[in-house]
Amino acid sequence: MENTNQKKLIYQYGLLSGAVAVAFEIMRFSMGIHYVNDGISTLVWMLILFGGVLAGSLAIKNNNSGLISLNQTLKSGVGIALIYTLVILIWTAIMVNVLEPTFWDTAYEVAYEVTKEKDPEAMGNVSFEDFKPFVTWLEWGVYPIIIASRLFFGFIFSLVVGIVIKKSE
Repeated sequence: MENTNQKKLIYQYGLLSGAVAVAFEIMRFSMGIHYVNDGISTLVWMLILFGGVLAGSLAIKNNNSGLISLNQTLKSGVGIALIYTLVILIWTAIMVNVLEPTFWDTAYEVAYEVTKEKDPEAMGNVSFEDFKPFVTWLEWGVYPIIIASRLFFGFIFSLVVGIVIKKSE
């Protein structure tokens, strides 16, 4: 298979899965639940990423006469995850800097209230101003976390997909 064709499919499926993830995030934003970090949201982004990796790997396999190696699957899966991650990062930057410039202040307040509710004894005399320095690192720390988690799961998903769909010559 031509390498440029594989790159084209990686970009195509990475952008497609990234667009689906952004549509999900826009839905959450419009409903006002974008501050909630729950298991369902995590599961949805993982399913979107898995779907992108699977669809992209199958497209590359079909484009290569039904043959794909584990190496090709890993390369395409991580490539799709990288493009997906870049799209998510662009959305996140637009959301926190343009659409909702007070995002971080509100997120800190939500984190304070959630922490106080979960463990009132430990948070007994801790004020919001005392709590805030412990979470302000998220303003820039969230980006490496997003990158690392998406690429890690992209690798794992492409490894699983590669083992299942690979067919040697």
